[in-house]
Parts: sequence; C-alpha cells; structure tokens
Amino acid sequence: MEILARTLQATRRYGPAVGEPPVLVDPRRWGALIGVVGGLVFIFSYAPPLGAAMSISAEIAGIGLALTVLFGHYIRPTSLGSLREPSRTALLLYVGCVAGELAAIAAGSRLLTSLGHANLRPALIAGVVGVHFLPFAWAFGERIFHRLGLTLLVLASVGLIAGYAGITHAAEASAVLSGLVMLALVALHAQGRFA
Repeated sequence: MEILARTLQATRRYGPAVGEPPVLVDPRRWGALIGVVGGLVFIFSYAPPLGAAMSISAEIAGIGLALTVLFGHYIRPTSLGSLREPSRTALLLYVGCVAGELAAIAAGSRLLTSLGHANLRPALIAGVVGVHFLPFAWAFGERIFHRLGLTLLVLASVGLIAGYAGITHAAEASAVLSGLVMLALVALHAQGRFA
C-alpha cells in the first residue's frame, strides 16, 4: 500500500505536493482567464476591419487557443510550479498597474484624437496592456509576464509606427496579433512551459 501511495505521489501533476494550491483556487489559473478574455476582446473588437477571411481566421484561432487554455488549466491540469505568495507591496503594485493602465489608455486616446490619429488607438491599447504586464513579473514571480509584456509592446510599437506612416489598419492588425499572442502564451503557460 505504501508503494502505491508513493507512486501516486510521484506521478501527481499538480497540487500541494509540488507547492501548488488546488486547481480551482490557484490564482495563476484564474488570472490566466483575464488574459483569455483580454485576448478575445482584442481579436473580436479589431479583426472585422481586416476583412472577412482574416477576421474569421483570427476568431477561430482565438477560440481554439482559449479552449486550449481552459483544457490545460482545468480539464487536464499540469504543474505551474510552486506558487510564491504575493506580498502586500505586490498586490498594491497590481492595483496601481491596473489603475495606471486605464489612465494611460484614456490619456493616450485623447492625445491620439487631438493629433488626428484616433485610428491608432487599438495599437496604443495593446502597448499599454503590454507595459502593464512588465511589473507583474517581479510582483508575482511569474516568467510569463516578461514575455507577454515585451511581445505586446513590440507588436503595438510596430502597429503605431506603421499606422502613423499611413498603412491602413496597421493598428487593428497589431491589436489582433497581440490578442493571438496573448492567448498563445497563456496556452503555453497552461501546459506548464513557464513553470
């Protein structure tokens, strides 16, 4: 009986034995759902101007990636590594980043409108979302936030520059790509790739 118990313990994929909370209360898994919703919002909000074929392709890919995340986090969970309990400072940083994100989107949108470039707003939003992820890597000790933040920032910068240069729908395309990348990285996270 003891051998069976040790074997089950050794093959356990997640949970307290590997320093993780149960799946249904793991804040990383719930936090990933915010990324899923955000990625889908980028795709469904900004894909239509790209044409029917691109829009439908992006939407199908987004839904597929979202289902992959849900499967990886809740149906067949894999270890995400031990959970580092966030400090009060980290939680305050989180709240500050979210508030700063909303303020930066509002201020940036007003600036773009005043400059006659309101069409660049989708890329601005993707860039601000990217920047707001960067402090989370330190606050929560999760490597995914570095890659997520930097990748979204690069995609948004390309969209802003290309859109400013006059390339039609560049801002929307960068926002849709940002949504797809966000979902892809969260799907990799659900498979334990950043543990």
